[in-house]
Amino acid sequence: MKPKPFYIYRAFFIIFISACFLWMIRKDAFKERATYIGYRDKDLEKEIGTSLEEYLKTKSMITLQFNGSEKYDNSILNRFQLEIQKIKKAENSNKGIHLIFSKKTTYENVIRSFQICKIEDCPTYIPDGYDFWVFPYYKKIN
Repeated sequence: MKPKPFYIYRAFFIIFISACFLWMIRKDAFKERATYIGYRDKDLEKEIGTSLEEYLKTKSMITLQFNGSEKYDNSILNRFQLEIQKIKKAENSNKGIHLIFSKKTTYENVIRSFQICKIEDCPTYIPDGYDFWVFPYYKKIN
């Protein structure tokens, strides 16, 4: 008896679909990569026993300020990414970056700053009004 061509196509299709699912599982295609942006919580500060201002006094901050000019703001974002890379490379947990947004800052630049933090794997970043505090490196305690 001669095999029908649809059986061969069906077998190939099933193997192909199975291989695609295995590839997607190996590449973590179903993993959620969303960013939760939480704002400053005064109740949490009371529980911890320290405020953001007190914590910032212990850090050496690099301040970058946006002014609303597209060219200047793009250079600030490039410098922001470069500073994050420098701090991570030096493994300096005492340094942080303070971005100051103006009222003229575009929403695109705010989102790009969050994206840069996500791309560079910054463990801690805190939006607070027109301020954005970034701490690119921390020491892991075993």
